[in-house]
Amino acid sequence: MKKTIMSSLIISLIFLLGCKREVSETPAVDDASELLTTESAEVAAAAAAKEIVICDQKNARIVMVDVANGNKVTWEWKPTATYAAIRSGAQGWFTNLSEAKPVYSNKYILATASGGGVAIINVSTKKAIWYDYAGGNTHSAELLPNGNVVTASTTGGYLKIFVVDSYINDESAQTGPISFEDVHNVVWDNKNKLLWAAGKDKLKAFSYNNSCRSPALTLKKTYTMPQGNAHDLFPVYGSTTDLWLSNSNHVYKFSTATGAFTLIKNSAGENITAVKSVCSGPSGYTTIIDAANGKGGESWRTDVITDLNGATVFKNTSYGMYKVRWKLVNSFSYPASDGFHECTH
Repeated sequence: MKKTIMSSLIISLIFLLGCKREVSETPAVDDASELLTTESAEVAAAAAAKEIVICDQKNARIVMVDVANGNKVTWEWKPTATYAAIRSGAQGWFTNLSEAKPVYSNKYILATASGGGVAIINVSTKKAIWYDYAGGNTHSAELLPNGNVVTASTTGGYLKIFVVDSYINDESAQTGPISFEDVHNVVWDNKNKLLWAAGKDKLKAFSYNNSCRSPALTLKKTYTMPQGNAHDLFPVYGSTTDLWLSNSNHVYKFSTATGAFTLIKNSAGENITAVKSVCSGPSGYTTIIDAANGKGGESWRTDVITDLNGATVFKNTSYGMYKVRWKLVNSFSYPASDGFHECTH
């Protein structure tokens, strides 16, 4: 009897040891590692945002939309919101927002509106740290090297330079209108220290005297475009010489080095028409265009952003979009790690 009991105990012990050994040999650590690796990959994928900065005129706002993560709205700015810190009498200047470009290492937005307003907006706080009135259907603005801002107004056809002082809003020192018929855009060329602007069939380059209190532009070069009605002008991402340029029925690349206009067509060999804005990016980013289709509440707006071949990048029928930009650092126009500065001396 004792022998039988002892045999049973030995068998049970062997069974338990075998089970224990089986459990201990299960790669639990490897499973956890694999799980963490999977989760890390998912987090990394979600973190790889690709944001488009959009002037959503239909909803009177600027928004950032992450097209790599479910078209999530990651940021919104409205001139009438308390956070914007724009006085009530000036909020109407920001009717029909016309351009919103990332500046100062993407920490600020330089915005203009057809109502005549221009503002520098802190992305983190959403406060307009400086704003003023340029008038004349303001279509574009640009930072100058010393912190001043130049604007382009189509109605009346002029550029204007503002002395930026974050303690002075809507009463900034400014130049008189610098005549340029139907001018729609302004881009600073940091390499050549020139301001480029286009209107009608002319593309012009100006030098800047870099004066805080007596700013001035001097015309240096004038080019005649192959076709007129210039609209958008923006750097080709990663290039130190090339600019995107659009008009009513064409898209071009313009070389600041050679003065050549290169016509860009879609994959079907057709001209790309009605382009209000064009913007490219690094590998993994397609070149995006905002081509008016009249479905955003007005004839000049659109509800869809596409690539150069018409493939949809972002669509929302509740939007009325006008000019869109990738949220990317613009090394053509601004020095690396450029931070906010103002021309107060």
